[in-house]
Amino acid sequence: MRTPLFEEHNTKKNLFSLFLITLIFCFIGGHLRIPQELSLFWPVNAIVTGVIVRNPFLHQARYYLSTFAAMVFNDTVFSGWTIFAFTLNVANLLFVLVAVTLLVKHLQHDSGSERITSMLRIFPACLLAALACASWGALAQQASFNASLAMAWSDWFSEQLSTGLMLLPFLLTRDWSSLSPRQFLQIRKLAPVIALIFSLMAGAMMGGAGSLTFPVPALVWCAIVLPMPLTSLVILLTGITEIILVAHGLMNIRGNDTLLPISHLTSARLGVATIAISPLIVAASMDAIHQLNQRLALRANYDFLTRLLSRSGLYESLRAEPITPERKAGVILLDVDYFKAINDNFGHDAGDSVLEEIARRMQRVVGREGRICRFGGEEFVVVLFDQNPEKLYFLAESIRQTMAKEKFWLQGSTVTVTVSLGLAHASVGEAGEWHRVINRLISAADKNLYLSKRNGRNQTSPVNHRAITSDVA
Repeated sequence: MRTPLFEEHNTKKNLFSLFLITLIFCFIGGHLRIPQELSLFWPVNAIVTGVIVRNPFLHQARYYLSTFAAMVFNDTVFSGWTIFAFTLNVANLLFVLVAVTLLVKHLQHDSGSERITSMLRIFPACLLAALACASWGALAQQASFNASLAMAWSDWFSEQLSTGLMLLPFLLTRDWSSLSPRQFLQIRKLAPVIALIFSLMAGAMMGGAGSLTFPVPALVWCAIVLPMPLTSLVILLTGITEIILVAHGLMNIRGNDTLLPISHLTSARLGVATIAISPLIVAASMDAIHQLNQRLALRANYDFLTRLLSRSGLYESLRAEPITPERKAGVILLDVDYFKAINDNFGHDAGDSVLEEIARRMQRVVGREGRICRFGGEEFVVVLFDQNPEKLYFLAESIRQTMAKEKFWLQGSTVTVTVSLGLAHASVGEAGEWHRVINRLISAADKNLYLSKRNGRNQTSPVNHRAITSDVA
């Protein structure tokens, strides 16, 4: 059983959890500091932003004060700062406050169009948050207005912008539960990752200002092939790798340092931040396309009224069913008796409600034993595999009796609705595709359905194996 870290109506738990998360990542960020730079990475601001955006009920003053208290506590205890801890951490709090304010209302939707817009909002949110954070942080760190102030400002700004753009898409992706390891063991999905690794190696070996952009084609390839969550993770790891390579001199991007008074690490961070945008937009666009395709497939493969398989959905589902000459299939074809009279006497809305109720009752009887399809109008089909004719007949009778015994409620009155059924059963034989087998079975079942109608309705005409063999085999 999973216990959530945050609960909307549990203030004490939320305050403690947010304080603890902030403290842990402040501690980690503090140990990533390197000489003459504010830090190699300072992830806590982006992480706290992601936590609050994913839990909008945390967007309250008390929780920001909890975050600020954890930052001050960390710097006071582990860095030996006192008053400086209060002034400096206002910059970190500014990043969180600005970024959350700009993102919290726009990242609560899961549909494709909103997701693209939300991804595009991450960049201006990080940009404005980094500007606010850097302006306060540089003044708190370097009070005099000189070249050192510009250096401090550029360090703050580049670090916050790059870390935000790398971490937030990863933190705000909501689809991790839908992924499985088997999805990534295909060559088609491993190839862009392998290309990305080689492009990073090539950039490190060749050097120069353009070496940071070497992974861009591979990142775009990842965005096209991989799902959104994995793409955001790949972008994050790529950005971290490039910054580490530059910081330790393994990727030389030094150019003309006289143009602007910024360090090569600042330049690398800004480059990584810029590089992250394109694959993110591509990934969001591909994600929206996949969602649209899924919706279109859902509409094509399922009947809107009854939520059962449509005719095309039935045949599409048969593609995944193993087929051998010895396998047997059975079909139950159901037709609602006097359905036109229901529409004429009670209206089409009442007719629709009858079809919905019939679908529910059929699902209750059939369960997972077979595929149920609304074949058209008031006709339904049940397809079963590896069942004998007796079992097929027993299931069909259960369906028929379920309809006849319990009356239907229509416009304030109860109405008896009956159904007629026809059955067909046969082995695959020489047919190589299920849709051919099922089409022949449906044709045979339709003949038995005609017998049920002709003999008085509300009955099941069983399989006459000899009579069907010529129609099915």
